Amino acid sequence: MFDYLTLPAATKKFAAKDFPSPSKVWATLNKREKAIFDAQMRDKNSATYKAVVAGRRAHHTLEHDTAQDEFQEALLETYNRDIGVDVDEVWAKEMGLVSVFHKYKGKFDGVGIFRGKPTVWDYKKTNKIKTPSGIKKYLKQCAAYAIAHNEMYDTNINQIAIFNIGGKTINELDTRVFTYDLAEHADEWLSDLNKYWNESHATLPV
Repeated sequence: MFDYLTLPAATKKFAAKDFPSPSKVWATLNKREKAIFDAQMRDKNSATYKAVVAGRRAHHTLEHDTAQDEFQEALLETYNRDIGVDVDEVWAKEMGLVSVFHKYKGKFDGVGIFRGKPTVWDYKKTNKIKTPSGIKKYLKQCAAYAIAHNEMYDTNINQIAIFNIGGKTINELDTRVFTYDLAEHADEWLSDLNKYWNESHATLPV
């Protein structure tokens, strides 16, 4: 449908080497939290490390639609039954986006038609199902990708979604979908981006 690019290819095409990703924006704005997270990730026995590794494995399972063990098989089955059934079209997964106008870049999890509407979505595997207050940053990330997608491909994506799968064991697996209008979170993301450029004392690329 669209001529999607990998993030390295999009970065090169739009000369976006110095553009931040959403993750870099928040790491810069929340240096103390980033330092704590980095310390926890260096400890392979920490709950944070284990949760991140589990999340990455789940992400790979959902991205490639393949499972390597019983838990991943159950996770994929749960996703397809509760969430995937409402995905009408998948345009692309794990591709790069650049907003030349707002000067940032990133890589979305998925984009397509969800429940009849063009949507950018994000997979989130967590130990427990998130609450609306617990997904605020993820929604801003989706908003960033929707804005950039609309800019790059002249689309009119106005829905963002978090596909949350929670549970540590097969028997605990559950799902929750959060959908919002892009307009509800676009300004929050752009505010963070503006703070990044101001507080990092970085020079905006020209």
